[in-house]
Amino acid sequence: MGDTGDYEVGYGRPPKARQFTKGKSGNPGGRRRKSGPIKIDPMTILNEEFPVQTGGRVKQMSAKEVELRRILKRAVQDKHFPSMAHLLNLFEKHECAERSPISGVLALPTNRMPWRMACLILERFAIPPKDWKKRHIAWGRKQYEASMNDREREYEAAGIFP
Repeated sequence: MGDTGDYEVGYGRPPKARQFTKGKSGNPGGRRRKSGPIKIDPMTILNEEFPVQTGGRVKQMSAKEVELRRILKRAVQDKHFPSMAHLLNLFEKHECAERSPISGVLALPTNRMPWRMACLILERFAIPPKDWKKRHIAWGRKQYEASMNDREREYEAAGIFP
């Protein structure tokens, strides 16, 4: 090697001529800066309108409408359960669907009440089963008897209540 005086050249000790000069960086460009957060307004993208062909005509539809129509088509035509569940959640979230005031188990006031009679009472009075009064049951009995079919008459004569 070259003559460097009392400085010993070796591993981690480069020759003086090859060392970085004082005050000057070995990486003048520096490390690249990280890119910041992407600033996107999703509502402008979802509200952007696109030409879509439906039924032989071209319509302008927003991206939201296109997506909802695609999900609806998949739910109805392909009977895709996750699409149905997604649509029902959207309808419930945006209060687009009416909720039945009664859901789940229906407790009849007596065991001798036909199911259709109970349904007539619920349709007319829209009351929870625990609040049924005698007048509600009397009205339901009258409506049920007026609209009975032959099979229901046979069941009632035999003591069977469907």
